[in-house]
Amino acid sequence: MSGKRRSAALALAGPLVAAAMVAGCGSAPVASTAPPTVPVAPPPLATSFANGTGPGWAIVEMGGAATQENNFWELFTRSPGSAAWRLATPLGVADNGGLVVTGTGGESLLTGFVPSQDLTFSPLAASANSGASWASASPVNPGLAGVPDALAADPDGHLIALTSSGAELGQPLGTSWTHLSSSRALAATPAGKACGVAGLTAVAFDSAGVPMLAASCDHPGVAGIFTDNGGWHAAGPAMPASLARQNIEVLRLAAAGTGLVALLRAGTGSAASITAAWYDGGKWTISPPLRAPAPRSTAIGPGGSVGVLLNATRAETLAGPGASWHPLPALPKWAATLALGPTGQVDAIAAHGGTFTDWRLAPTGWSSAQTIHVTIPYGSSG
Repeated sequence: MSGKRRSAALALAGPLVAAAMVAGCGSAPVASTAPPTVPVAPPPLATSFANGTGPGWAIVEMGGAATQENNFWELFTRSPGSAAWRLATPLGVADNGGLVVTGTGGESLLTGFVPSQDLTFSPLAASANSGASWASASPVNPGLAGVPDALAADPDGHLIALTSSGAELGQPLGTSWTHLSSSRALAATPAGKACGVAGLTAVAFDSAGVPMLAASCDHPGVAGIFTDNGGWHAAGPAMPASLARQNIEVLRLAAAGTGLVALLRAGTGSAASITAAWYDGGKWTISPPLRAPAPRSTAIGPGGSVGVLLNATRAETLAGPGASWHPLPALPKWAATLALGPTGQVDAIAAHGGTFTDWRLAPTGWSSAQTIHVTIPYGSSG
């Protein structure tokens, strides 16, 4: 690790560790007998997000083998209107378990660390300048679930966190938390029974600031999206007849403009498919299903555009509501996720060892637009 990065890490480590100690002394984790919050095959953590107004971000895994604890999750951000990325990973906390991010208004971001090794809670870091600098926020205890939409914020900065024991409502910067629901509690409601809730997969706020939960369902043909409106009620889209016999899992649920965008995975094996859905103006619009296996990463972009990276060479995008899936040219080597920009711009983010490369799609194919070399502290997590 460079001297500059080491000093920055030490500067942030102090307040984060202090906050963690306060949390540990103030209250012990509550034992839970609830079923696991996240299903066996959770949505992939590698992802990107952009809404055209606030900062965009991409999260990819870099370094070496996770089995040797040499994998490190890195956060890259770019400001609205800029094509250039910058490394913005908060320093001072081991991030081998993963990172999740939510926008909290304007240029502000909140990042959470997914627990790994001996870390059982999730430190949070807040930035008011698109990740150029960070300050510690209050931690989440128990720790965040390892899914991309485990954190959500409303326009006033109130939070929802999806943790290993359920969903928690938080005040701005996580200064206090109250329990919202759990997989078991949701499964006991009429809406949850109709779904057959198998595990929670995402949290969000709707445009009115109402909490929402997403789940995988054991009952076929049901998209498990729920809203807290005087009790939990089903709020997901009606699935097409072609998916009526398939179990549905919500991979992503995120605010997009004045509405929501969701990515749904239906079925398994050769029958598996991916569907996008958009909620705006009180109604859902749903895309045609894309016959495909579970994605390796997901992307949400301006105008509700979505992208899925399916294997080492294959990826597809949707421009937004009413559009059809569009296959991309064979991906560059080491592609980890897509990043979607305004006016249909598509980038493929490649991550290998300590090298981040942004490949931009042009009429002639993929062209290298930017390379960032990241100092990877190999052996520091052992």
